[in-house]
Amino acid sequence: MKITSGGFEAVYHGRVFAYGMSPIEIVLSEENDPLTFVFCIEYERERDDVTTDIRLVRYNEVRIACVNFPRGKPTGNHDMIHLGVLNNRKLSLRYEVTINSDATSWVLTFTFFAGEGVSA
Repeated sequence: MKITSGGFEAVYHGRVFAYGMSPIEIVLSEENDPLTFVFCIEYERERDDVTTDIRLVRYNEVRIACVNFPRGKPTGNHDMIHLGVLNNRKLSLRYEVTINSDATSWVLTFTFFAGEGVSA
């Protein structure tokens, strides 16, 4: 199967129901040098905005915190998030998070896209 949209190929996609409000960890390419993405939900009372905080934790691990996301309605990124390179192709992400209205669980829907190749 091959799925494309806007010139990008969907290489990994899915929907994951978190165990309670625990983070969700996604590992891409487990062979030589895996890339790990850890999605989590955070609330910062001193802020009134909704944001996504993306941080490189290690050279091969990215933490994606969904900060102050609303409960009960799907929220995600509108523009493609460019993450780097996987298997010599540009790697990008689109995602959507839905937090249960009582904040006891959440769901992540994601698509990792591969773009054009990169020169070595």
